[in-house]
Amino acid sequence: MQIDLKQLRRAHIAFEEKHRAALLHEAEAAAGYIKTHVQKYPGFKPRTGELQAATDARVVRVGRRTVVVKATNAKKYANAIDLGARAHVIEGRNGGNLRFFWKKQNRWVTTRSVNHPGNRAYRFLYRATNAAGRVFVTSMSDRMTQLARQF
Repeated sequence: MQIDLKQLRRAHIAFEEKHRAALLHEAEAAAGYIKTHVQKYPGFKPRTGELQAATDARVVRVGRRTVVVKATNAKKYANAIDLGARAHVIEGRNGGNLRFFWKKQNRWVTTRSVNHPGNRAYRFLYRATNAAGRVFVTSMSDRMTQLARQF
């Protein structure tokens, strides 16, 4: 039995190129899935929808052979919602006053500071990334099965 090594090498190089293309395509799809997942399943009661809209995901190359999908959020309070926050004091800027509408008493309130009770961690970025990872693994194994059958 004779094996044509040149033909085998060409087939292997083509397989590697298809694998690389599939990997990048599925990573981009996972990044899109993260955005969709945060919109559909935030895990907290959205007040305005700005926090979910500010969520972004992108494919990042780390080193020569490693590709990761990174989820970020540009809002200042995203970490407090995602990772939780301890009780803390909120003060007005530059020693000024805070003004907000108090729903229970149905009136506007002006004060120098308020005691925020803190909040639990909702982990919405982690859960979205984890869900995207499961989708990525499933779709990538399907694509690799198809590629292996062609080889």
